[in-house]
Amino acid sequence: MEKLFLPINIGALDLAHRVVMSAGTDHRRIGERCSVTDYVACVPHVSPGGLVITPPVPVSATAATAPVLEGFDEPRVAVAWAAAISLAHARKAKVVVRLCHPGYAPVRAATLDGTGIDAIITDFCRAAEQAKRLGFDGVELDAADGTLPDQFLQDGVNRRTDRYGGSIQNRLNFLCELVDAVTSVWTAERVGVRLSPFGQFRGMSDSDPVALFTMLLTTLAGQEIPFVHLVRTAGDGAPLGHLPYEDRSAADRLRAAFPSAIIVSGAFTRQRAIELVRSRWADTIGVEAGMLEDGADGR
Repeated sequence: MEKLFLPINIGALDLAHRVVMSAGTDHRRIGERCSVTDYVACVPHVSPGGLVITPPVPVSATAATAPVLEGFDEPRVAVAWAAAISLAHARKAKVVVRLCHPGYAPVRAATLDGTGIDAIITDFCRAAEQAKRLGFDGVELDAADGTLPDQFLQDGVNRRTDRYGGSIQNRLNFLCELVDAVTSVWTAERVGVRLSPFGQFRGMSDSDPVALFTMLLTTLAGQEIPFVHLVRTAGDGAPLGHLPYEDRSAADRLRAAFPSAIIVSGAFTRQRAIELVRSRWADTIGVEAGMLEDGADGR
């Protein structure tokens, strides 16, 4: 049997196979309002023993921006997620919630002072606590596609001159402090991080992305989180399935930097997904419902 369909342990998550239901942000719908029904709809598609990673859930009212406008503070949202989690658990599946702060004005990396940074970290911790009470199996911190943590990481947008800007090590500080704070709520074995290396959505760029993401993955490995989730989106303006996993020199450095599980999401053919896992560049493949089929890789 192909490795893609064999069991895997990711931290505290024991999975029956390596196909992850990964709900992406539909960048075409930014500015539109989506209901909670839209966002829990990913859960019924999860297969028995599998893993679903939810669409982004805002960590606070200030982080609620279209299309993701409602977080756990809305009672009907909490009720809907609790019901969806129960459905998944009945199938012996796991549900990890993607906690997000989009970093839209006026809350952007460039303008936050120390008090504002502390407040954002507090918001993530509070949302993580709410997720735990609702019965989620873990959390994924969204640091991809121009979100607030991504704005701290990449020097194309981070022009700060304090301890959160300048050198690569300084630019890692915000995300690493966020990881430390959330792992105090959940423990490290149930926390992952979502990243978009080489992504250009919302103007993201870095002068040396291989060095940046290699150092970041090494640091996250030292924080003992069980997985990172590397994503590519059409919003990047690059072909789906492009860097980092099709540039051999970059791929080798990134894989070596993070020995725990790497989830790679994108629109893949079944054969391409099998190859990525067989080569051990990826440990699991994230797909949206119905996408793991021939001709679905955007090429």
